[in-house]
Amino acid sequence: MEAIHSKNNLFSKLIAVSLAILQLLALTPSAFAKSPVVGEKRMMMVSAYYSPLPAQRFYMRGSYEADKKLNGRGTNGADGTQVYVGMMAAPKTYRFGTQVKVPGLGVGVVHDRGGAILAKKGYDRIDVWMGSGEEGLGRALNWGMRLVEGEVYWERDTVQPDVDFSWLPSELPKDTLNRLMARTMLNPTVFAKPITKASSKADISDLQEALRMFGTYRGPVNGVYDSDTREAITVFQIAEGVILNTNSIGSGNLGPKTLGALKSKIENFNSTVLKEQTRLKDNLSELSVGLGKKDNGEKVYKMQQMLWELGYYKGTLSGRYDSITMDAVFAVQKANGIVRATWDPGAGYYGKKTHQALIAAVDLKISTLMKYPAEMQVWVPAKIDLPTVSQLRYDAAPDSHAPLAFDLKFETPQSTSNSLAFDQDMSLGDKGASVQTLQKLLIQQGFLAKGLDTGTFGEKTEKALIQLQLKKGIVSTSDQHGAGVVGPKTRQLLNSLI
Repeated sequence: MEAIHSKNNLFSKLIAVSLAILQLLALTPSAFAKSPVVGEKRMMMVSAYYSPLPAQRFYMRGSYEADKKLNGRGTNGADGTQVYVGMMAAPKTYRFGTQVKVPGLGVGVVHDRGGAILAKKGYDRIDVWMGSGEEGLGRALNWGMRLVEGEVYWERDTVQPDVDFSWLPSELPKDTLNRLMARTMLNPTVFAKPITKASSKADISDLQEALRMFGTYRGPVNGVYDSDTREAITVFQIAEGVILNTNSIGSGNLGPKTLGALKSKIENFNSTVLKEQTRLKDNLSELSVGLGKKDNGEKVYKMQQMLWELGYYKGTLSGRYDSITMDAVFAVQKANGIVRATWDPGAGYYGKKTHQALIAAVDLKISTLMKYPAEMQVWVPAKIDLPTVSQLRYDAAPDSHAPLAFDLKFETPQSTSNSLAFDQDMSLGDKGASVQTLQKLLIQQGFLAKGLDTGTFGEKTEKALIQLQLKKGIVSTSDQHGAGVVGPKTRQLLNSLI
């Protein structure tokens, strides 16, 4: 009995001690609570990117193709993760999975790294994905480029990701669009003289417009040299390497170095616009009249490519005049009053009137190209294995009209070749049977070593292709645009060598 009584006393004491500990915890929770996690404080230049979609009304660089080059293909990060709210691109010093806290946006995760996203002396460059299509573009433009003090959590899953950009307007900035659409490209000679508080309203407005085009100014274009304008100059100076940080001499002042950087930026933008115009004109000059079903080859490919850029064609760039191509041509004809119904003569046939309508549409795009919102970011994605435009496929929409049938006079004879060995663009990182066919041809021509027909477009394949392009006059230098890429001219050459 005495032993039992002793055990009961011990049990009672344990209960009393446990209750005391629980009371202590209830009274002083802060003493035992987990300390909030604090990341490493770092200065960041934060900009935005988006995923362009075909048939938008506006593009950053005037076209779907150009925006894809600027923003990447907009489907995955360099680590393969599909784009989502909270995805970020960072310098190469940031490992994939690193979490970054940006004031105003929240915590995102690094899944991408790009050649132009660099860790500078005074700050790190961070890009945040803002969505797809014009909605994503609108948010990217309204965010612009901001210099902030953020936090970096170097270990994965340190904090809960919670990026929220819903507060950013998704509409394209109206005041910027109105001013841009009232003129063509910015004139760099405007900035041949210092602009200060004492300058004219017109000169200060030009400065604000330029800074807004490059993403550092978000205020009204009102010709007033205020604190917002000075802050925008400072952000531009740091982004372009004119000054190191906000405490540097000349911060917020438009001196000779800043003027030079601004002029250079504008000239580069103007050059990009002119190149894009030239590309459209070159593509337009290669269009051919008189195409119909049973046709295939480079002429049909060119037509499909232009119809895609104008938002009419949603199929694969196959070079085959199939039913989807006929539907796209019919859509152009109907939009321009060439035909009214599917049974009209020539419906779906690419004839002279349709060709003229397409030329007019492209000319309009060329003339308005300089009026679109300008480049506000320089994000260049890492080269990864992603689909090219020619490989994109859309689910065919249900026919809203009866199958098209040309009159006999519009029928074209069957082409001598039903298919081309090379009917799609290829570049570094692509994989598949088409790449292997390319490699075998390069081996046959003596530009690639035997055994390298792996089906993967690597650096050796790229170098071999450049050598072939140089020999055949497709490019004049190894760093020329299109070098090492299977584009329309190179595909035509490759098909001729088979």
